[in-house]
Amino acid sequence: MPFEPRPGSEQGPLAIGERLCDLAFLDAEGQALSLYNNRLFGWPKVIHLATSAADAEPELMRLAERVGRFAVAETHVVGVTRASAEDNGALARRLKLPFPLLSDQAGCLHRAAGLAAGAAPRTLVFDSILRFEREIADDGSGSQADQALAHAEARFANHRPAVISAQAPALVIPNLIDQDHCRRLMAFWERGTKRENVVAAHADGARVGPASKIRSDVILFHPSPESNELLGNVSRRLVPEISTAFNFEATRFEPFRVGCYDAVSGGRFAPHRDNSRSATTHRRYALTLNLNTGDYEGGHLRLPEYGPQLYAPPAGGSVVFSCSLLHLATPVTKGRRFVVVAFFWGEQEQLIFEQNHADMVPEDTSINRIPR
Repeated sequence: MPFEPRPGSEQGPLAIGERLCDLAFLDAEGQALSLYNNRLFGWPKVIHLATSAADAEPELMRLAERVGRFAVAETHVVGVTRASAEDNGALARRLKLPFPLLSDQAGCLHRAAGLAAGAAPRTLVFDSILRFEREIADDGSGSQADQALAHAEARFANHRPAVISAQAPALVIPNLIDQDHCRRLMAFWERGTKRENVVAAHADGARVGPASKIRSDVILFHPSPESNELLGNVSRRLVPEISTAFNFEATRFEPFRVGCYDAVSGGRFAPHRDNSRSATTHRRYALTLNLNTGDYEGGHLRLPEYGPQLYAPPAGGSVVFSCSLLHLATPVTKGRRFVVVAFFWGEQEQLIFEQNHADMVPEDTSINRIPR
């Protein structure tokens, strides 16, 4: 299925981790321009947002002075106002702007950012696939341009281009949920009914022994407020990326599990596959969502068939990979690691699920459908 960003009419309020839809902008010559245009897409974006061309001018000048450093940090700079393309064009020519100045006369991005008419300009930062990362306003801590540049250079320092000789086919998604949501899910685990070391898979063709998985799980039964909230983020922020990266339409899910790997008990999970027995053959993609970082040592996800890399996304970040891949969780040697684990599949696999779990399938077979 081809990559198709959401049209602009669907843009809701911006939140960290939400992807910007394909808004209808006009460039300084009055031509339609999409931020998903191949010429602009693929690098992170710094977008200075103002209601008028005059309001935008001070920060546009500062951004223009720093555009070379943004380029070194592989970050595009864009200006957006609610002024007409004609007014924007006059300003862009006068300032000799080395980046696009776009017109959002319909006000879609302004409304999504909560920037009402007459409000002070602000700068929005997006990652390389236009997921919202940060909002910068005038708060006395330096110009918006300087703060945006510092953010871009820090990101680039942590994600410099590298030559890869071995890499697992895994998708890393940052900011799937926010920090408050992480804390609430860990609190849910603390008060929940624990399932200790329960295994539903085989390890490389052999049954997993009782000591191979040392993890305490609490299930988010569906529907429930906790499951509904997490599923909403998965539907908006994760499912479209699975479609883009793996060309697979995930439409069904298994109840989320909040798990804890505790160093005291030797928390770990031995090498295994997630769909290697009849009860799990319907699973296609697995999700590991980290809920905390810095509170433990060890506890990395590893996919050893494809290299030695250790996956450890920051809290709220996740990794998605095929359930057919051999993977493991390295031992937690200090503290406790909290995760959410889930599995996804499509409509063809749903038929397999219903055949293999006839005793578990309710009359309403839409109960495990991912809302879109």
